[in-house]
Amino acid sequence: MIQGKIWTISNMLSMSRIVLMIPASYYLATHGHFHREIAILFILVAITTDALDGYFARKFNEISDFGKIIDPLADKIGIGIVVVMLTINGDIPIWFTVLILIRDLIIFFAGLYIKSKTGIILPSLMSGKVAVTFLTFTLVFAVLQYPWMNFVFELLLWCTIGTLAYSFLIYTQRFFQTLEEYPK
Repeated sequence: MIQGKIWTISNMLSMSRIVLMIPASYYLATHGHFHREIAILFILVAITTDALDGYFARKFNEISDFGKIIDPLADKIGIGIVVVMLTINGDIPIWFTVLILIRDLIIFFAGLYIKSKTGIILPSLMSGKVAVTFLTFTLVFAVLQYPWMNFVFELLLWCTIGTLAYSFLIYTQRFFQTLEEYPK
């Protein structure tokens, strides 16, 4: 693991996800011909960078403390922007947005607390990655809003809620376990 290195391929890919949300937000906020499809293109590029940043971090041994922070933070910022835009547009229920934002904020601040108490930056968990994958598919279907997708959207919405709840329980368990293992 490299310490203190910020400008790596994997970290730049993570940071690019935040930048990609600017045009995605524009196309979600405006109502032109094919704007939703264009927004999806930016979101799909962001999803691709999420897959690639981990690959490059492992391939080039670029795993760093900064990367452990910026990667999930970029995910949370990107998802937060998209869910807020979709809520404003009336495409997803506000309770779903609140659930996502509160969960992400709790996990983020719990991670900061762990770092301050133990000096450890915990990596993302597989359960969180699975939940974010379900969430991503749900948001893609919400953006496109094609009538034939309504059933799939509803199914994904409830699967997403289940995976988010499960991953939150796993993160909570790890939080308390880490505090027990590394008392300061």
